[in-house]
Amino acid sequence: MPPRPEATANRQARPTRPSVLDELGLKKTLPNAAGDFRTICGPDSHNTSQDTLFLGLGPDPERLPELFPGVRSARFIECPDLAAQLGPDRKSRIPANFAEAKPDDLAALVRNGARVVLYAPGPRLFPSFWGPLMATAQLALFTVAPAPRQRLAWLPGDEGGLLRIELREALEALGFTVRLTGEASVADYRALLAGGECPELFLSVNFSGLDPLGETYHLLKAAGTRVAVWCVDAPLHLLSGLKSRFWTGLPLFATDAWAVETLKTMGAAQAFHLPLAARTRNLETAPRPSAPAWADLADRLVFVGRSAFPGKEDFFAGCALPDGLWAQAQAMLGEGQRAGLDWWLEKLDITEFWPGAEVRRAGFCAEETGRAWRTLCLKHAHADLGNLTVFGDDGWKELLPEATDLRGVVDYYTALPIISASAGACLNLTNPLLPRGLTQRHFDTWAWGGLLLSDATPGLNIFPAELTREITFRAPRDLAPRFRALSDSPALAADLKTAWRAELLRAHTYGHRLAVVLERLGL
Repeated sequence: MPPRPEATANRQARPTRPSVLDELGLKKTLPNAAGDFRTICGPDSHNTSQDTLFLGLGPDPERLPELFPGVRSARFIECPDLAAQLGPDRKSRIPANFAEAKPDDLAALVRNGARVVLYAPGPRLFPSFWGPLMATAQLALFTVAPAPRQRLAWLPGDEGGLLRIELREALEALGFTVRLTGEASVADYRALLAGGECPELFLSVNFSGLDPLGETYHLLKAAGTRVAVWCVDAPLHLLSGLKSRFWTGLPLFATDAWAVETLKTMGAAQAFHLPLAARTRNLETAPRPSAPAWADLADRLVFVGRSAFPGKEDFFAGCALPDGLWAQAQAMLGEGQRAGLDWWLEKLDITEFWPGAEVRRAGFCAEETGRAWRTLCLKHAHADLGNLTVFGDDGWKELLPEATDLRGVVDYYTALPIISASAGACLNLTNPLLPRGLTQRHFDTWAWGGLLLSDATPGLNIFPAELTREITFRAPRDLAPRFRALSDSPALAADLKTAWRAELLRAHTYGHRLAVVLERLGL
């Protein structure tokens, strides 16, 4: 049935909305309805004498007198990137009674009570331009300008978050007062700043507490707070969720040395290697004794870990293993050569790491390589030793022999320290997502009084070779001989435990790591 003539006419009459490339180079259309403008401060009235400032004019500035009939004259600030893309004729379409203001004028206009109207799509399209201006406007409304309080730190997250306990303890030992901010939003941080609390340091783990557009970062920076991010997990995965270039101006600390130069080539102005560490309190007290409840582990090799991280399927949605390369990667494992994230990026010819989630294709392959590596090593340990115990999720049932001594997930802070101290040795298998990284086991097993057996990850080069050579293996077939060598020499095992604890206390506590952060930040 042909469309009615009037329907066809309506479609033809509908105006075409212009489009631009946003900050990340993505094509976006520009809406221009009344609802696309909102008053962010000042009285929302139609007082014709009121000073009005538009932050962004939208694609059709000539329509603003129609959308805001009460405004006879106004000032405006426009994003240069957007204005340039809309063409030279746009300037002639700006109402004659609209005068261009400078970004430096913004704070005074807000303090003087001007009505400030934001073109709402602007901060999503060009967050690096609008983010600092929005922060300036918000701080200008405060009764008292925020001033960083020395030795006050905010840690986004709560006590159960990754490294929150360790970092809080270390910061307090360095003389800081620490606020764990929980799952705070930018509005929550704004309220804290307005109430007179302003931290000297905002330390984020894995970009926690920082929104994808960087609004929180710009607010804290404008308040004088030093913001830093410690990328404990794979940095390229963490960046794949960000929608603004604000991260390039942040001091970034990465546990994986390989990531440092990679981040710099991507535009990071400051990127540093900062490995994980041990809790000082665990090293300054006597090693934990073995527990009677875990006496059966005394001569066993123990592995603790998940078969996959929670949310893996959603994070890697649409990713797949390339058959030929996957076969090559699996063959490498038998010889102790792991195809890490760097290897997969090269083989998949992924050269644009950000923006977007293309890097997750390589990340998925590295993650699967890690699971295959763990599975292969555990199968060898089970077959060659016969005394392997695995603490982990039910996913291991599908990967390991049925006869494997598989026990459930254990709590990291309560059960795991006692298990580590009671076991014959604890096995660490490093994820290839961190090609030159370490895990928390490389530190905590010794700090808890345990004995570590680890794959020979390059990240171990931060420790003396005389400590690492006795506890590492390369190929899965070398795992059992290394464990037997340690089991057959209690004196060697005891000496290693003593030497490792001394080395960690000397240079590898979270206090040492935070001292590096503070030095890099000039604090």
